[in-house]
Amino acid sequence: MALKDHWLFSKSNTVIQWSIIIMVLIAVVYLVALSIIVQDLKYPRDHPYLFTLETLLFSLGCGAIVFLMAYGRDDLGLSTVVEFIIISLKFGILSILLQFSGFYSYAFGYKTS
Repeated sequence: MALKDHWLFSKSNTVIQWSIIIMVLIAVVYLVALSIIVQDLKYPRDHPYLFTLETLLFSLGCGAIVFLMAYGRDDLGLSTVVEFIIISLKFGILSILLQFSGFYSYAFGYKTS
């Protein structure tokens, strides 16, 4: 059997795709667990409007790139709006999980005590 016929090479796209999906799932589960354990809520409680604004800007800004990409490929349509909503939700949830897990307080030096 030649090396190029090995399943790892012949199905490399599937292997890479599932590896990425599994890594993302592990990262999300890890962030959720850290958020439950750490529960860093000091900044959202001290500055609720600023926290809401930065979460919305982060999520909507990342989602807006979909419109630019679709416009550049002449593919604006209903699917673009659906993709925008899904990506915005993903990044909004990521922002909230990063806050609650204590990452932002650590990265930006916000005193939690």
